[in-house]
Amino acid sequence: MAKESETKSTSDLEPVSHRLVRDLEDAIHRGDYKAGTVLPSQRALSAEFGVSRSSLREALSVMETLGLVSSEAGQRTRVLGASHGKASVRWRYASRYTEKDVYELRLLLESRAARLAAAKITGQTLADLAGCVAAMKDAIRRGDLLTAALKDFDFHGIVVTLSGNRLFKEIHDMDREAILESQRLPLSRHNKLWEPVEEHERILQAFEHRDPDGAAYLMSLHIIRAAERIGIHLKP
Repeated sequence: MAKESETKSTSDLEPVSHRLVRDLEDAIHRGDYKAGTVLPSQRALSAEFGVSRSSLREALSVMETLGLVSSEAGQRTRVLGASHGKASVRWRYASRYTEKDVYELRLLLESRAARLAAAKITGQTLADLAGCVAAMKDAIRRGDLLTAALKDFDFHGIVVTLSGNRLFKEIHDMDREAILESQRLPLSRHNKLWEPVEEHERILQAFEHRDPDGAAYLMSLHIIRAAERIGIHLKP
């Protein structure tokens, strides 16, 4: 495996931990680390990839959220196989709020944002949203779940921005990491990876038809179903 420098240029804004997630995902897909095997120690992995221990821990935490590995206190990290059961990953923001808190916020904010955005949609924003969906599809085909989650976040960010409500955007930006984590969590259900893609495609169709009611309804349905994929039930 090629070593990865901890140093980033000013033009490269991607966190080191994200690049490391992709390197480790590639290694798993190549079969370097098979399902059920234990990864080398953090010290060994840090040296192998040329990254700090803090970047490595962040990368492993993201991979655990995506259902790729499992870590237990006092034990090394184990590679998981395909996930078909209920997701059971550690929520990293428990000291601040629950997963349900985040989904409840998104249900209220993003469904209203979708309604407002549908009345302001342009050819360019339709192209940007379609690009996010296409990138999500490509990432899932390649097994790059990190990129799939980031493109999911970008899709929703475009909608929130287009709503024109500056407070919506400020809240969405301020809570970026927790919202992004809520978009990673459902991807731990590896047998349901295409469900969010199909839901985004339906939302996109509502925007193409300049349909505020449809956009708001489909956005709400998408967030409710995303929550259900990790065992959280929201009331419409």
